[in-house]
Amino acid sequence: MTYIPSQVADITVDWLNEVLPENVGTVQSFTITRFGTGVGILGELARLHLIYVDGPQAGPATMVAKCQSPAPENQFLAQAMGFYLREVNFYREISAHLDVRVPQSYYANSGPEGLPFIILIEDITDAYCPDQVKGLTLNETERILDTVAVLHAEFWETPQLYELTWLPPMNNPLYKAGKMMAEAQWPTFVEHFGERLGGDMLDTLKLACEKYPDMLDWWVQQGHQTFTHTDCRAENYLFGGSAGANTITMIDFQLSTRHVGAWDVCNLLAASITPELRREHEGALLQRYFNRVSELAGDKPGFAGYSLDRLWYDYRASLLQQGVAQVITSNLQGGNERGTELLEQLHMRPLLAAIDHNVGDILKDIK
Repeated sequence: MTYIPSQVADITVDWLNEVLPENVGTVQSFTITRFGTGVGILGELARLHLIYVDGPQAGPATMVAKCQSPAPENQFLAQAMGFYLREVNFYREISAHLDVRVPQSYYANSGPEGLPFIILIEDITDAYCPDQVKGLTLNETERILDTVAVLHAEFWETPQLYELTWLPPMNNPLYKAGKMMAEAQWPTFVEHFGERLGGDMLDTLKLACEKYPDMLDWWVQQGHQTFTHTDCRAENYLFGGSAGANTITMIDFQLSTRHVGAWDVCNLLAASITPELRREHEGALLQRYFNRVSELAGDKPGFAGYSLDRLWYDYRASLLQQGVAQVITSNLQGGNERGTELLEQLHMRPLLAAIDHNVGDILKDIK
C-alpha cells in the first residue's frame, strides 16, 4: 500500500516522485510555504515550491498540498462525516470532466476510513481570493452565483448524478447522526450564541435539531437534486490568476453532496456577504440564479416544474437546515485569531438570515 503523509511536513522528495503523474518531471527538491492564518479549517494547506532534475520546464513550479486538519476536533468531524474520502473521490473521478473550472489534480489518496488524507492539486497563482470575514461585493456574489448555476445545471436530476455512488444524499446515515452531535453541542451553542438569537430562534433550532433525521429524509423526497458544492462560501472561489483573467476557479470539495441547488445559494448569500448587503439585494440575487440555472437546465426533464417560488421556499428551508449545521459545528476551532473570527461570521450570519426569514414556519412541513 502506498504511504500517505498525514501532514505536510511528512512529504518527501521520494514520495513525490513515486506518486506524481508521468507528465510531471523528477523532483530534485522542494520547499514549503504555509497558507495564511485562518485558511483551511478542515484541512492543512501548504504550497510546494518544486525544483526538477531537468529544469523548470519539467513540471509546475508550485502545487498545493492538502492534508487532514491538525486540530483533533476538526479532524474528527471531517472523518466522521466522510469529508476527506469525498474530496479524494471528487479529484479522482470527475474533476477533469466538469463544466466549471476546478484545480487540476496531480494526486489524491486517503486511508480506507478517510485518514490519513492528502491531495496534490494545481496552484492557481496570482488569483484573487475574497475575504470571508469582510464579505463579498455585489459583483463578486453575482459572478459566483453564475458559476454555481453552471455546476447545478450540469447535474440537475440527471442519471450521471445518481451514478456518483460516493456522493451522498442528504439523508445518509452519517448526516442523520448529526442529531446526536447537535444535542451534544447544544449547551455550548446556547452559551455562545443564545443571547444574540433570542428565545424564539432557540426554540426553532432546538426543534429542528430534534427533527433533523426527518428533515434530511424530507429533503430527498422533495426532488430537484443536483451536485452541490455545499461549502459555497467566499474563500472557496478564486478570481482570475493563472486560470485566466475572467475565470472563477471553484475549490474545496470535501462537503459536496447530492442536495438542492438552493443550499449553495443560501450558503453563499447568508454567510459570505454582510447581512446589510444581503437584505438589500437578496431578491435580485435569487432571481439572477434562477434565470441562469433555468437557461442552462431548462431542457432537462428533471428541471420541469421548478419555479422561482419553489427556489425561495428551498432557500428558506436551507436556512433552517443551516441552523442545525451551526449547532453541530459550534465546537470547531479556528486555530488563531483570524480563524476564530472566520468561524464566528460563518455561524452568526446564517443565523441572522434564518431569523429574517422566520424559518420556523418550515418545521410544520417536515413530517
